[in-house]
Order: sequence, then C-alpha cells, then structure tokens
Amino acid sequence: MGDAMGNTTKNAKKRDVVDRYVAAYNARDLGGILSLYHEDATMEDPFGMPPARGTDALTALYEQGFEMGISLELDGRARCAGNAVAFPLCASTPTSKLYIIDVFEFSDEGKIEKMRAYWSPEDVEGEMDL
Repeated sequence: MGDAMGNTTKNAKKRDVVDRYVAAYNARDLGGILSLYHEDATMEDPFGMPPARGTDALTALYEQGFEMGISLELDGRARCAGNAVAFPLCASTPTSKLYIIDVFEFSDEGKIEKMRAYWSPEDVEGEMDL
C-alpha cells in the first residue's frame, strides 16, 4: 500500500505541473513556464521534429506561440504512468483550434526533461499559421 500512496502523491505532483503550465502559458508568464523545465530540457513540437534544447530554444518557441495569440485549455484528464504525464490540450486562436496530446517526462527532481506535442495539420480547425 505504501507504493500506491507514493505513486498517488507523485501523480498529483505531475498533474499539478500540468495545471501550472497551462495557467502560466495563458498568463504569458515565460518565467513560470521555464521554471517547470530542467535547464537542458528538450521540446519536440510536433513530435518528430528535431528537438529544441535548453532555455533559449524553449523561450523562442513559447514567444512564437504568444505572438500567435494562442491560449491553452485542457481537453480532458491528464494520465500518469512511470515518470511521465500525458494530457489533451486545445490550443486556440481567435480563428482556429489545434487539438494536441502533450507528454511531459520528468527528471528525478520533478522538472520536465522532455516535452513532446503530438499533433499534425489535420488536427487543426480553422486557419492557424503553423
């Protein structure tokens, strides 16, 4: 039973990171977003693209999303397994919606080491400059 309680606590922390991530993104709080990441973290957005690595590369990607006027909304429950959490998102602009599954993999310290966004152009409704 101890392991079950430990996993429950760890999973609650992962879900908390997801909630903090969405709130920080929508507040355009770049510092808040970056504080969730390990300093050498990678981001594949979308998955299959060469990964962006480190604070400068992640900053550029988030600033691009801010400039596009994107806001995020959870589109279902987060699911935890191992050292990761997967969660459905809807990224919206005034003229479009993009449906995404994001996956965060965490370091032992609880920081995001890998972020992968699973989507393709067919997941877009409306006009979004990808």
